[in-house]
Amino acid sequence: MKVIIQRDALLKPLQMISGVVERRQTLPILANVLITAKDNHLSFTATDLEIEMIGNAVPDQIVEAGSITVSARKLLDISRALPENSLIDLTLEGDHVVLRSGKSRFLLTTLPAEEFPSIENGFFSTQFSMSQAKLKKLIGRIHFAMGHQDVRHYLNGALFDIHQGVMKCVATDGHRLAYTSMSDIDVGDSQSKVILPRKSVLELMRLLDANNADTVSVSIGENHFRVTSPDFTFTSKLINAQYPDYDKLIPRTVENTAIASRESLKHALTRASILSNEKFRGIRLHIDKDTLRIVANNPEQEEAEELIPLDYQGNGMEIGFNVSYLLDVVSTIASENIRWSFSDANGGVLIEPAEKDDSLYVVMPMRL
Repeated sequence: MKVIIQRDALLKPLQMISGVVERRQTLPILANVLITAKDNHLSFTATDLEIEMIGNAVPDQIVEAGSITVSARKLLDISRALPENSLIDLTLEGDHVVLRSGKSRFLLTTLPAEEFPSIENGFFSTQFSMSQAKLKKLIGRIHFAMGHQDVRHYLNGALFDIHQGVMKCVATDGHRLAYTSMSDIDVGDSQSKVILPRKSVLELMRLLDANNADTVSVSIGENHFRVTSPDFTFTSKLINAQYPDYDKLIPRTVENTAIASRESLKHALTRASILSNEKFRGIRLHIDKDTLRIVANNPEQEEAEELIPLDYQGNGMEIGFNVSYLLDVVSTIASENIRWSFSDANGGVLIEPAEKDDSLYVVMPMRL
């Protein structure tokens, strides 16, 4: 194998796949990237046995086709350290890959390409296309509410529920829930209800470009979830479990509704959180006519108080919350004003953009 490629053309796919490569590996080859050169096309593949990521590049020249694996981290670090616009020569010589650029030369150990594991290709029953920007926007609205190392493993991911041309994305960790949807998904009569693991969701968030209107292809099967673009192919295994009935977690009957400025609320919560308990992150919301009073204190007897105007006509109420959960929601919503709907201090609070955008959030109160 012998390839000549521009430094920037090499760096881009290596950065794409780097998040999949685990630093601590049970198999040494999982720390490597599979480089495949053929038909004037160069691909870089990384996997952790749960996710497979392929980044594509167009080299200046493929002198000799072939494939080999080298350390992903070392190849990425060398490429970063080389000067911009430099030309790189990658050559397989015996059991080593020699990287030459200008007056620099690096000798990297290899492992055989035949030993590199690949995720099997399954049947994808649901397939559709959408823009990178839309897919990232959908995932960005819900990813923060996923569970993290929860014993209920099905919560450690996000639900993709596709039915009758509507895709619903849901995440919950049992204390909060995030929901969003998008209609006009062209999937015909097919339907899917799958759970994408947490790491896969976060990798997609990193991979997708919110400013890229180019189309990606989304394929969903019984065991795999795949996103394909001209630059990359992302494939992930799914969590094989039944997701809880999220509709039951969304309050449908609410007695009180309050509307507040998103920006004012975000800044007030951010300031109050500074003096909240570092472990439990609890704050109190005192809701009264026309005013929301936010109070935070900690074991050092320090206290913060914030007052912001509120459009509210119900009875006065005091509710405790984890301030981090509220900040996650408020930071995600894009509308100018936020609507809070609740019945009492013990039930979940429904938080929505004041302007309809097919997203909603439920945060459970905490006892203080």
